[in-house]
Amino acid sequence: MTGAGPPHVVIAAVGNPLRRDDGAGPAVLEQLHGELGDALVLGALASPLDLLGAWDGAGLAVVVDAVGGDVVPGEVRVVEVDLRDPQGAPTRTAATASSHGLGVSEALRLALALGSVPARVVLVGVGGDDFGEGVGLSPSVSAAVERAAQVVTGLVAEGLAVVR
Repeated sequence: MTGAGPPHVVIAAVGNPLRRDDGAGPAVLEQLHGELGDALVLGALASPLDLLGAWDGAGLAVVVDAVGGDVVPGEVRVVEVDLRDPQGAPTRTAATASSHGLGVSEALRLALALGSVPARVVLVGVGGDDFGEGVGLSPSVSAAVERAAQVVTGLVAEGLAVVR
């Protein structure tokens, strides 16, 4: 990355690989290892609150996470968050909540209150099927990891093109 300013693109995955499909986000990052150019990769985060401070001043933050609820297992959803109304950001279901019970939308609301939100936030959600204890993704989620990785690669290329 060039310059001493904040990173233009920040990538993070939220999830726990020890809770089956909740590990979808970290699996996507693992698929992309070494392919994200000048983007700042925060890695796999246990809690969305770990985004606070790490994405300050970024032009684009891409957050990859497993989602439950009305999302079909293995479906990849891309949601551009309206930063004027982060309430529209997908929330984690009770079955997939972090140990602190906070999701990405709550982290966004807190970041807005603190004045530390990136210019643009895009969530890449992978529909999960099994959020129970254990290691390994369900077949539908495992198949979706490559599609989600392609989406992230495209978003990063678009975000980095802005600064070139």
